[in-house]
Amino acid sequence: MKISFENIEQKFEVISNSKEYEILCNKVNNAKKIYLLGNGGLHFVASHMSTDLSRLIPDKSVYSFDSVGFITSNANDHGFEQLFVRWLETMAAIENPADCLVIGMSCSGNSVNVINALKWAKNNKIDTYMLSGQPSEILKNDIDELSYNCEFFHTVEVMTMMLFYDIIHQTDNKCPSIRGEKVRLKNSSLRGGVE
Repeated sequence: MKISFENIEQKFEVISNSKEYEILCNKVNNAKKIYLLGNGGLHFVASHMSTDLSRLIPDKSVYSFDSVGFITSNANDHGFEQLFVRWLETMAAIENPADCLVIGMSCSGNSVNVINALKWAKNNKIDTYMLSGQPSEILKNDIDELSYNCEFFHTVEVMTMMLFYDIIHQTDNKCPSIRGEKVRLKNSSLRGGVE
């Protein structure tokens, strides 16, 4: 392999056995609505994982920020640094704070728009968590953080997906196999019997 994933399996083993990861799993277990925030590649990780977490964990609703119109209009009107705050103000502000969890993701740990959203959530009594590729230099100590200590963006993105898929199992649910889904849905009228 010509690309380095920084011994991702070993990193995953260490991270998944850490106290920080245990805290994250407990927060996910306690939340009913989860909001995932990230920029660039982590934005698409958030989008993908919000779909799978909602689909595979029956008692959770997981959201990511997927409206390009909302993103561009609010960045234009309020600035990129307030982008996720504006989204949470429209989505999470109407919810019971005790039911919600905001998970920020940042490769550097220093994405200002993600940290502003975590601060907003914390100030509104919504639980928070930060997943970062490197330890944040600007995050306050009152927000829990799990840092992967990675060198590359791609390692952070893949590690984040691995952790979220593991969280599905940590909530006593499971990821289906491809064959298992085909068998389960074989007689579905929506699939037309196609395998």
